[in-house]
Amino acid sequence: MKLLTLLVMLLAIEVKAETFENLYNEKADDGFNDSELVTLFNALLETPNPKTHVNSFIKAVNTPFLPENAHTGDRFYKALSWYNDTTKGNRDGKFNLDELSSAFQAEVQKYLTITQSRTNIEARIAAWKMIQKLGLLKNQIEARGERGEGYFYPYTPKKMFEIDHNNPWNAAHTIDSDVEFRRDVIDASFTKPVLVKFGLTYCVHCLLLENLGSVPAVEKRYRDSIDVHKLWWNPKSEDYSELNNIAKREGVKSSPYFILYKDGKKINEGYAFPDDQGEGMEEFLVLAL
Repeated sequence: MKLLTLLVMLLAIEVKAETFENLYNEKADDGFNDSELVTLFNALLETPNPKTHVNSFIKAVNTPFLPENAHTGDRFYKALSWYNDTTKGNRDGKFNLDELSSAFQAEVQKYLTITQSRTNIEARIAAWKMIQKLGLLKNQIEARGERGEGYFYPYTPKKMFEIDHNNPWNAAHTIDSDVEFRRDVIDASFTKPVLVKFGLTYCVHCLLLENLGSVPAVEKRYRDSIDVHKLWWNPKSEDYSELNNIAKREGVKSSPYFILYKDGKKINEGYAFPDDQGEGMEEFLVLAL
């Protein structure tokens, strides 16, 4: 009986090890998405000796699934290059492969840390999405290099800091006064929940969302359930005094800060970073969906 029990235990251990290897080999060529990485991590923990597979898991995180036709467009890649060059590079208008590699590894480390701690699902997903975006950008930079255009992605810093108030969506969804805020947010929330993104005009994260079109993407994704507006504020400028007062009254101290209103009251608030597809707000909006 003891010998049989030992054989069963050994077989179970072997199966768990094979499960990790099978999961890894299934996606190694095509790349991994976040849910597949979580499944792989759980399989790693169940192996008899997890340390032997740690390098494979790290390699998997470094190999994001890159869809062929996702995030196409010069605007997307310029915004991504500007953001990462501003926050992690040398801010010279050219985001190169060395800078990209550094930014990529920083996101990989962030993803590994969050995954291991098993906390903050949205932060983990956001880290993976940035890994994927940087992987897509790397392909673009390499293609530019092969065409003889240089192994970098160019952008114009000044343009990245410009807010296009004449854009049709912005013109219809930007709060410019307290009267508009009370009408389009507080009063309107009695009919349908209203989401407001408060953005500092000089906030790099806010301007990344602006250049990626993230807030309009959120409105498009959830328009049947909520209305969406932006409010730009700047405590350093008297030109924004009325909007600054709204932000202060609503308890906004930094950006990008989102507040969800229903029946004239706040029902959720906090920092959020939706992507260019409008994803990343699922948990935040749960009370309105």
